[in-house]
Amino acid sequence: MDARELAFLYDLYVVPGWRELFDRIIDEEIKLPSEGKILDAGCGTGGFTIDLALLAGNKSEVVGLDPDSERLNLARAKAEIKKTTSLKFVSGELFPLQFSDGEFDFVIADATLLHPGQVPQFIQELTRVARKGATVVLKIATRGTFDEFYSIYWEALYNLGLTELSPKLEELITERYTLSEIEQIAIDAGHKHIHAISRNERLNFDDAASFFDSPMIQTLFLSDWLKLIDTTPNRQKVQSEMADIIDKARNGLDFDLSIKATVIVARK
Repeated sequence: MDARELAFLYDLYVVPGWRELFDRIIDEEIKLPSEGKILDAGCGTGGFTIDLALLAGNKSEVVGLDPDSERLNLARAKAEIKKTTSLKFVSGELFPLQFSDGEFDFVIADATLLHPGQVPQFIQELTRVARKGATVVLKIATRGTFDEFYSIYWEALYNLGLTELSPKLEELITERYTLSEIEQIAIDAGHKHIHAISRNERLNFDDAASFFDSPMIQTLFLSDWLKLIDTTPNRQKVQSEMADIIDKARNGLDFDLSIKATVIVARK
């Protein structure tokens, strides 16, 4: 699958199934600016960025940045339809950010798909490009996300006699930050007046097949989950065992996954 196809899959499945869990929190809980220079870092295919620009109007300059050029192509096409005049999309890495110190009056950033080890550096960069007194908003999935899946994963390893992999699975579970840990990272980066908003969301799947075949699970998460298993045959066995566990435990009900959707709001 090439980058263009992945961008379309992202827009069709990841945006409504994942990103919007976090964007809704911002829409409902945070007063967004009506003027100034605004950054949306990790903007993806740009739907939320365009909403920001439409809300802020001509008194603002909104910049959407993403490292994926194909996602940005979709974002620019959407923006053209909406005829937004105060918005531009730029391609670039999330760290280091290509912008000057103190350039933005309001910063929104998506860390939901970053490896946890990248998050502190990302927050440092967001802090750097925000002016003194600016609000910085970070979207992140915190500890407790996917716990049902990890429990099934452990059971599959146990059933197949692969319990020597349990410590690696534990590392996978605990690498996500707790609320207190992510708040401390923001404090260490120089932020004040930190406020966390966290909601328990759920992803629903009809059965194990629809879960493992989901474009979102396939493209974003599955390879990371299975990389702790060193051979392809064992990966296939473990995935098959997990599918059996899911379907036996469902009793005809949906298979649900918990998402700890968190938004951190801080003032520089």
